[in-house]
Amino acid sequence: MHMLSLIVTSLSLTAVLIPLVVSVSLVFRVSGVVNFGAGYFCVFAGAACASWGAENALLGVVLTLAAGAVLGGLTYAAAILPAQRKGVPVIGLTLSTLGFGLLLNFVTRQQFGGQPSIVQPWLTGSVQLGDFQTARQRLLIIGLSLLLLIGLYLLFDRTLIGRALSAVAHDHELAAVYGVRSSRFRLLAWVVSGVCLMIGGIFQATVASVSIDVAPTLLVLSLVGAVIGGLGSLFGAVGGALVAGLAMTVTDQFIAPGFHLTTLLVILSLVLLVRPSGLFTFRGTAERV
Repeated sequence: MHMLSLIVTSLSLTAVLIPLVVSVSLVFRVSGVVNFGAGYFCVFAGAACASWGAENALLGVVLTLAAGAVLGGLTYAAAILPAQRKGVPVIGLTLSTLGFGLLLNFVTRQQFGGQPSIVQPWLTGSVQLGDFQTARQRLLIIGLSLLLLIGLYLLFDRTLIGRALSAVAHDHELAAVYGVRSSRFRLLAWVVSGVCLMIGGIFQATVASVSIDVAPTLLVLSLVGAVIGGLGSLFGAVGGALVAGLAMTVTDQFIAPGFHLTTLLVILSLVLLVRPSGLFTFRGTAERV
């Protein structure tokens, strides 16, 4: 019973984290910037989907994902690109993303209020797995996260767009020699990143809730997961999300509830000491998006 509970709970936490770590890793790999506004994107996603999908759940999801694409593009166009052209250092660009996130936080408060937001589960009821019972929605989130990974794999490894993104990430100057316009593909990366953050926020709001107060926690979880797996590797970061999900579940179930962030920071410190490039970053994957 405990083992089955551990597995399902860990996978459901990982399913929520995967879109977040993918988003953070993608924009870092392509633009060299860590998006410190990621948590506020997720909170906006949960609040927007709960509000816009009150009458029609599918419409709410579609509108929220579209908003994420627009917000991701706006972050790059307004907070990153002008500053990059003026030679602002990376720390300044990172602070720009935080500023955009705080602005989005203000919009979320004004538009949707500051109360916790819950998206009604798309699948109601529970499933009995031996002696363990879990919500159908948790299993659905795990399946949807797996589909997201498959879709991203096909996009980045099996299409010309993905290869162009890889070229820009590896050497944008060389990519420009071959006619690849780096700014367009960086914009695309931020758009995809924005959509991923919306997905993560929606997932979180369907299995628990989101509020303004959890935005910093979601940011920390996404950063820690991405760094543990390998910040420069898209699918390495996914491995980091799995480690983070398992560590949080073990902490809550067997050590002390509420201390999962402490456990994650300890793991992060050990990883940075032993393998600074990340647990799942290898020579063959380090040069991929």
